[in-house]
Amino acid sequence: MKKLISVVFLLVICASSSWAAPDDGQLYDKLTDPRLCDTADEFKNTYQFLVKQDDLGFTEPQAIKAALNVAKHCSGAYERFSQVFRVLQKSGVDMKKTFEVALEYSSFETERAKNFYVLFQKLFLENYLDIDFGTAYRISHELSKDYKGDPAKLRDDFVKIVNFCTDEKQFSLSKGLCLDLALRLTKYTELYPNGVYDEFRKFLTYVQTDKHLGFNLKEALNLCVRVLAKGPKAPRNFKQTIEFALSKGEKLNLPELQAFQLALIISDYSFDPTKKKPEETAKAEDINKKNEKKLK
Repeated sequence: MKKLISVVFLLVICASSSWAAPDDGQLYDKLTDPRLCDTADEFKNTYQFLVKQDDLGFTEPQAIKAALNVAKHCSGAYERFSQVFRVLQKSGVDMKKTFEVALEYSSFETERAKNFYVLFQKLFLENYLDIDFGTAYRISHELSKDYKGDPAKLRDDFVKIVNFCTDEKQFSLSKGLCLDLALRLTKYTELYPNGVYDEFRKFLTYVQTDKHLGFNLKEALNLCVRVLAKGPKAPRNFKQTIEFALSKGEKLNLPELQAFQLALIISDYSFDPTKKKPEETAKAEDINKKNEKKLK
């Protein structure tokens, strides 16, 4: 009897082994919690990358320490580090500075680091707008590290605005003016769910084609920036006011200049900075509820 039980147990063990998945990844659902990190891969990839950088001159202990400093920033840290490192290395930046900046960006979220290396690549290495290293570095830094909103949306807006502005088939403005326009418009990217670029194109077309406005290009662009700065409802408010103020069927029937001035005032009222964002209101309410519970 004991012998029979032993044989059955052995068969169960063998069967279990034959059913085992070839790797742990098939045993569990994908682990998507961002707090869970592939640090072994991050460490190995970073270390192997660093020991190949002869100009950096790291000893093995220095390379290990540096790789640990990258790996501690969780999954994706090596990719962020290496991309920033490469783009600065190509630009001729001092290797020590290159390493320090790349290490800093390894700690940021992926899209924020991507903003830096994509924009710096375009602004300086591709001579996108004929600007010097210092200006390209400062702008890339401001639009990545220092930007508080969605970095991917900002990057998309910036690149599209510059491409549109410098396109000879459109109006081919100077690169300096295009850079200024892109920087001014992307200040308001976060007010627009899908970014500011599409709304800019639509409103610019309206300003250039409306028979009552008749602005030159520079005036039209300045008007776009002013109106779009007040959020996604401002263009509609501006257009509706122009139409209402100039309509002969309405009591207003204003001269064109006064209608334009009125439309500007109405569009300026489209954004109220004293009001809180929905998420800020919800957060404040949650804090108040917690405080009330403590008092009880």
